[in-house]
Amino acid sequence: MSNSKWDPSIDPVLCSPYQVPDLHWKLDKTRRAIPGTPLRGRRDPVMSRVPEDAKATGDDRQLSLEDESREVFKDRWSNPLVASIRDKVGIWRNDGYPGVTATTRRLLHHWTDPQAMKLRPFFAQVEAVETLIWLREVVTRRNRERRQLENLAYRYNDGMVRYCAKMATGTGKTAVMGMVIAWQTLNAARSTRRRNVMFTHRFAVFAPGHTVRERLAVLQPSDLDNVYDEMGIVPRDLRRRLNTAKIEIVNFQAFTQKELIDDARARGLLGKNRGEDVESWEAAVRRVLGDLIGPPGICVINDEAHHCYLPPPRKKSSAEQKREDGRASVWFNAIRTLRNMGALGKVDIRSGQAHPVLDFSATPLWINTASKAEPEQFQWVASDFGLMDAIESGLVKVPRLPIDDDSTGDETAWRKLYANTAPKNLAAYRKNPNTSGLPDQLHSALNAVVSDWKRSLTIWTEGEQPTPPVLILVANSIQNAVALYRHLAGWQAPDGVVHPGAVPELSNVNVFGQWYDPPRTLVVHSKVADDDSIPNDLKSLLAKTSGTATKKQAEEAVREMLNTVGKNGKPGAKVRCVVSVSMLTEGWDARTVTHIVGFRAFSTQLLCEQVTGRALRRTSYDAFRDGEPSEESRRRFGDNRIRLETEYAEVVGIPFEFMPGGGNGPPGPPKPRTRVRSEPDRKNLRVGWPQVLEYAHVAGTRNFHLDERKAARRLLEPVEGKPTITLLAGVTGDTNIIGVGQGDRRRSTLTRLAGEMVRRIDDGESTNGVAGARGKGRIALFRSAFAAARRWSTIQPLQEDDWAYLAAGGVYLQKAAEHILEACDLGEGTGPSRRARLDRPVLSDTSGIDFETTLSHIRETAKSELSHAACHSHLELRTAEELDAHPQVVRWVRNFQLGWTIPYLDEQGWRRYEPDFVAVLDGGVNLIVECKGVWDTKAEAAQKWTRHHWIPCVEGTAELPDDLRNWHYGVIDEPGAVKHRLEQLIREAASTDRKVMAAV
Repeated sequence: MSNSKWDPSIDPVLCSPYQVPDLHWKLDKTRRAIPGTPLRGRRDPVMSRVPEDAKATGDDRQLSLEDESREVFKDRWSNPLVASIRDKVGIWRNDGYPGVTATTRRLLHHWTDPQAMKLRPFFAQVEAVETLIWLREVVTRRNRERRQLENLAYRYNDGMVRYCAKMATGTGKTAVMGMVIAWQTLNAARSTRRRNVMFTHRFAVFAPGHTVRERLAVLQPSDLDNVYDEMGIVPRDLRRRLNTAKIEIVNFQAFTQKELIDDARARGLLGKNRGEDVESWEAAVRRVLGDLIGPPGICVINDEAHHCYLPPPRKKSSAEQKREDGRASVWFNAIRTLRNMGALGKVDIRSGQAHPVLDFSATPLWINTASKAEPEQFQWVASDFGLMDAIESGLVKVPRLPIDDDSTGDETAWRKLYANTAPKNLAAYRKNPNTSGLPDQLHSALNAVVSDWKRSLTIWTEGEQPTPPVLILVANSIQNAVALYRHLAGWQAPDGVVHPGAVPELSNVNVFGQWYDPPRTLVVHSKVADDDSIPNDLKSLLAKTSGTATKKQAEEAVREMLNTVGKNGKPGAKVRCVVSVSMLTEGWDARTVTHIVGFRAFSTQLLCEQVTGRALRRTSYDAFRDGEPSEESRRRFGDNRIRLETEYAEVVGIPFEFMPGGGNGPPGPPKPRTRVRSEPDRKNLRVGWPQVLEYAHVAGTRNFHLDERKAARRLLEPVEGKPTITLLAGVTGDTNIIGVGQGDRRRSTLTRLAGEMVRRIDDGESTNGVAGARGKGRIALFRSAFAAARRWSTIQPLQEDDWAYLAAGGVYLQKAAEHILEACDLGEGTGPSRRARLDRPVLSDTSGIDFETTLSHIRETAKSELSHAACHSHLELRTAEELDAHPQVVRWVRNFQLGWTIPYLDEQGWRRYEPDFVAVLDGGVNLIVECKGVWDTKAEAAQKWTRHHWIPCVEGTAELPDDLRNWHYGVIDEPGAVKHRLEQLIREAASTDRKVMAAV
């Protein structure tokens, strides 16, 4: 394969979205990717700059990062502190997350298990939350990186600690906030007295405006669309505890003091005594947050945190800069007041601080509106997954900009469209009847973009997309925004005559002078805060077409349309164009934007990235390439990566680019979305399953009898390269064993091991009538377990490293407890020896399912309650076809986004496995079918625990219905033998005696 394979203009996506980025493009002098074999390793954390105009520089020489320019680039723009934190967090991750509570470790394993969550988090999301956990829970102020980061935070934030996670637009900041809330809340509910100042269940989430605040409502565990249930952020057995979280999501503007001074005096907000005529900051904070203030303190989470800063002294400030500093002052003072009140919690002796303020932003840059200002990043950034990382991992669309043209000027004209357009007052220009409606340069650029957008519209329409591609126009003023809106959408003259817009596909008026319902083009802008100002043209349209009685209702209707652009079945589904001033700079999460035109000055990096960010959200996050990884990629890099398909956005008028402007034609349509739902007329095909939390042994006696032949097998193997006794430092409870004598440590370890064994024992009364392990019987059972554990430790025999691993707890201790129980005789009862511990609700089924997917392997079903089977591979698709056709299959379902998982234990601890299919066979056996093309240790562990633990335990659980206690399991691993293998599994299920014994 030629080097054309490695061409960023053809295929810029290099890495899997779920793994550490391990390849990156070389950059040229203007910071654009150049063709050639990618560089190995991860890109250094660097602050993105506005690339230079190749035409303006007159130098198209491509420079590798290996030449002398690399040192200039690195020394000036890289962030060595973030790089060092990134490395340390990576080592900690690879070591299995030592030094955290059992709850934190379980969450981390849950988030990094590919099959545990409904929506698998991206590596960008996992790394961000890992970094915050590492800083808060694992290392102390003695750690160099943490000490340096916090000293910088102190210096720029009046002595407050802030940690900032930089995440490019579209990489999922909201989900990370949900993960942070889960980590803190679940630990606060289960933590010991020693750690209870480190965790909290109280959260103040601050947002810069109404749009962002509405979007963050999903952080409330009670919200119908909450992010915890949508993604499966916490294990099912911990979900109810998450409801103890107290969360207030507020606009920072709510803290504005009553009778607030004007902008000219805004600097007085920064601590100056302003007298009694204005509400104090403490009163403002108590007014807004109310009952949220209380022990164990508030964790502040800032979204779009670049708006929250302590303005530095400035020799001279423009009116725009004063407004930005005034807004930042309100936000910053609210947090500083919480600190001064002690509302951020008590200072933890171990960590040396109260709850740190957690910042999230795609652009954590100091806002400086000066035209010549160089961008400067917040000094307290702790993790960095920037735009180039996101592009190379396929998490965002690739913005393509003009970098050259055939004009005679020294610059690419459409790159800085506003500067190269005259006159700039569009409203006045439109009043001249002898013009085309817009100045020539803007008219030409807009026509070209609209023409390309119309090609996308045709492609999407032919592809039967339910919503259209969206064009955004960003203007510099309200007057120019309204002028652009009327040019495209049409307008109503004072005499009542309605005029169509210049572009029929974007006009809100048809050729007969009638308004379209709903409108195709919107205009939105903001004068002050969230007080939206909408032209009377659009208000009149909505009043006539939607029956809105008042202008206020019309404004609400426009806002609802804006917030649902690109969402099928919602008010904004048919919107094709949005004209705005500043409303769309952040918080707007439409995924169908394909084109942007900027008609304003973009003097700062912050503005460039924010506005371009409105087009960067992908239309699909499950559109993976078929046949990945390629043979070329395997040969060169030895990987097993899967990559997302590349998506593009065309951008004109914004000098912001990271990839070459290559590619042919407009962006293609998003992958078709299939709606998968429970069909109301197929209730007879409903498939159910038990929700199993964990497995238990049934004790028919209080005396464990260890079978020494079973116990003699060497079942525990030390993990190479792991620390030994130092693992004890961060384990919750039992810290008294650190530093004591070897004999005492072993006894303490055996005590914990016996306790874990007893925890896995279920009450015999519920199964076989023998007096069980309640009350005093539990104590006798523990004594017997301790004796069995001690005898087992001599039979193995355990070495010093084994004792250290067992003392550390976690997966090593859990495996040992399971091994001992399996080697023990727990009584001569007639009932089953194993049973399942069940979740609430105990059962789940295929009713009430309704979701959309862009998976390409789709089959309409005949014998399933669900309308379609959404499959990840051709092997799964063939299996679905055979299940639907087989005469002995009564009903079946593809287990995708249904929430059914099976717990299993591997080297990383307890995980959840999601079976591929379940089929109910003629005769009543429930057949679990797993499609597995590639086997690994996780797949082997999942298979073992399903066969030897889940099925026996479910069969032994008397409270389950009889038809859900009869199971069989099998694997299909060859696409060419699906029918034959399915026949074999069905014969096995029919011939196996699976009669469930009734409880005695």
